[in-house]
Amino acid sequence: MPQPTPTRRDCPPECPGAVTVLWAQAKAAFLAGAFPLYAGPDWCSLRTDDPQRLAAVLAAAESWRRHQAEQDRLDVLMDTDPDAWWRAVTADASDEAHRTLVRLRLSSVPTAAEMTARRLPHPATQLHASPGWPSIAIPGRPGHYLTWHSDERQEEAA
Repeated sequence: MPQPTPTRRDCPPECPGAVTVLWAQAKAAFLAGAFPLYAGPDWCSLRTDDPQRLAAVLAAAESWRRHQAEQDRLDVLMDTDPDAWWRAVTADASDEAHRTLVRLRLSSVPTAAEMTARRLPHPATQLHASPGWPSIAIPGRPGHYLTWHSDERQEEAA
């Protein structure tokens, strides 16, 4: 909750300490967050010597400085590493897309690449006989079985 702005001392604008007092009060309002949005209706209705007015200007200037610093960083990144630049500028969209996938449980739906891979022929399964198990009928070769005989696998005709 914003704290009220400290009351100003009565000092006319021509007083040498007026700027110092205004600056101190604006700083207190800025740190307390007790000022209206810059150039908004509430800001326009303030007196020109109101410390809240200066605090709003300071907040707007700081916001612009941060915005410009981020733009400069992205410009340098675009020139030096386009892939990293792309990841940086699309990070918010990628995060939102991931949240949507999770929320709608779309991550369990196979992708086009996964569906294509499923349609490709798979290598034949290699059959192996196991000791103690009955003989295995070999598919596609009627009458042939794979059996286990003393540490070696072999085929035999039935």
